[in-house]
Amino acid sequence: MTEKIKIIGPGKVDSTYWKKQGKSFLITIAGAALGFVLNFLGIIDYGSYTTIAATALPFITNAARKWLGSYESK
Repeated sequence: MTEKIKIIGPGKVDSTYWKKQGKSFLITIAGAALGFVLNFLGIIDYGSYTTIAATALPFITNAARKWLGSYESK
């Protein structure tokens, strides 16, 4: 049985796109909030690495979400 493939043309978006963009935005906000809270509480002082930390924290947050999330076995 062949699987139907939905083709989205250039410049067009569907609901799946917006869901992925929204999820990515929320992960970015969570990473930034985590960095702010850790810096505000004095747990971490980024110093001259603030820009690198602000860039890396959303990726670290996403990796932690994937690692701590649930998995399905086949």
